[in-house]
Amino acid sequence: MKNIIDFFKVIVKYDRTLVPVLFCDILFGALQPFPKIVLSKIIFDYLVEDNSLQQFLYVISLLILSDVAIQYIFHLFDQWVEIKGQWLMFQLGYKMNRKTMDIEYEMLLDSKILEKRELGLKVVSGSNFIDMIRSIRSIVSNVIVVIGVALIVMQMGIYVLIPVVLCIAFNAWHNSKVKKVQYQCSVEAVPSQRRRDYLNSVCSDFSFVKEICINDCSELIDKKYSKLSKACYSFIKKMIVKQSRGFRMGDITGGVQDIIIYSVLGVKILIQRAISIGDFSMYFNAVTNFRTSVLKIMYDFADLRMNSLNVGHFIDYMNLEDKNKGEKRIDNKTEFVIEFSHVYFQYPGSENYVLEDICCQFRNDEKIMVVGANGAGKTTFIHLLLRLYRPTKGEILLNDVNINEYNYDDYLTMFSSVFQDYKTFAFSCLENITFGKKENTERIREVIQLIGLEEKMESLPEKMGTIVSKLYDENGTEFSGGEKQKMAIARALYKDSKVVIMDEPTAALDPLAEYELYKQLIFLMEGRLSFFISHRLASGKFCERILVFSDGTIKEDGSHAELMNLQGLYAEMYSRQAEFYERGS
Repeated sequence: MKNIIDFFKVIVKYDRTLVPVLFCDILFGALQPFPKIVLSKIIFDYLVEDNSLQQFLYVISLLILSDVAIQYIFHLFDQWVEIKGQWLMFQLGYKMNRKTMDIEYEMLLDSKILEKRELGLKVVSGSNFIDMIRSIRSIVSNVIVVIGVALIVMQMGIYVLIPVVLCIAFNAWHNSKVKKVQYQCSVEAVPSQRRRDYLNSVCSDFSFVKEICINDCSELIDKKYSKLSKACYSFIKKMIVKQSRGFRMGDITGGVQDIIIYSVLGVKILIQRAISIGDFSMYFNAVTNFRTSVLKIMYDFADLRMNSLNVGHFIDYMNLEDKNKGEKRIDNKTEFVIEFSHVYFQYPGSENYVLEDICCQFRNDEKIMVVGANGAGKTTFIHLLLRLYRPTKGEILLNDVNINEYNYDDYLTMFSSVFQDYKTFAFSCLENITFGKKENTERIREVIQLIGLEEKMESLPEKMGTIVSKLYDENGTEFSGGEKQKMAIARALYKDSKVVIMDEPTAALDPLAEYELYKQLIFLMEGRLSFFISHRLASGKFCERILVFSDGTIKEDGSHAELMNLQGLYAEMYSRQAEFYERGS
């Protein structure tokens, strides 16, 4: 019931007009069987009795017209409910994706939340919401039908309904068990389905095709997919077998019920002479509608229960509390200090710390190089700074205030970044740089010129309006890896933020192009706090300060000259890399 109440809250929140439309649909749906029930009695009674043809045609026409009118109006509202329901599905699908973008990034590392998201996605990509609307509509309509039909049948005796109620009760109990098994199977199948969907996405993602072809790993993927498909198939098979068993049981009990009702009514008309042929037809139709409606209620209620459980996962996911909000506003002061105070971090479910006892301060105008071996904690350090993760212990301060106390969106305006796994979107070049922000033509021209994209942009058919990639638009243009990386850097520079983070910003560039770009970047970063994560240590000469990460801690902290004189880890790494380049030349 809580899920159903929450479900209606969702409907009211996104489309208030759906509720009155649904009410009218229910009302006219409930009226549907009554003209036919009454019509059968009148037809038979008029045929047996000596009545005028004119009166017969008048009554029949009136009932048929009322039946047609009710059916017509019902289907109009039914159509409206379906259309509005589909629109609601579009809305909710988008809202769920927006929720994924808005919640705390660290929460998406939790497998339980990922599975809750997967179950929620099944709701908005499938038909659970629409099915819940249909079930609620059907249940309420059929409850009204049952009440009306029961009043008709009670004129002959309530005992007629006893065998019907017993058959229905048995069917309802059996159907409830079937639905429970189906729901359990659908939940248990989620991990296998999620992994299978991942493999499907790998096979359909162009960025994986090259790796699959070159390394000939299609056989490995085939084996994994086959194993997961068999697991998913076993769950589906179990659900279908249970469902078919329920249908067969319903057919048997329905036949038993019809024999009993025909027998009772036969005694009434043939032996007791208590009812007319018209009454026989009306009562039989009434009892049949009673059975059909109650069965519909039971089946719909079982469906409603299962769908509401699935919808509950969607609602739970949408109601996840985002701990990353914060309320404090950030002032516009030019000078600021960011401090890591005894920061420790471990991933959810892990026993080991990725970062341990990180203590350091950064001023608003420093140029900092972050270096270290893979897995040393460099990227995690940056993710903590961006509030993608929260420290397990310790705190990060901005002007002596914990960064989590600041409004999250406000805090992020301070940062622009380019990561190793940067993305370009199948939007125009202009949109890829401005991301929908206010366009400053002079600033855009300056950025693309400094980054070395001016010549490329001028050569494009639609200039800055050219779509990146042909995936979205057949008239789009494919860009090289280096050009895409420059576009990502241009995007970070255009944002004009106080802190700039460059995580391997030159990985797709050759050493000479990297050297020239770093010179330009250092010039552009003047007056800003800048972090450069790089494996090419020669770039450290451009920075005032270098942080050397190793085994989750900052082993060394100083300028290039200071660290070379220290003859420690940085000097060893730098010498090895220099020796490698000398050998290569």
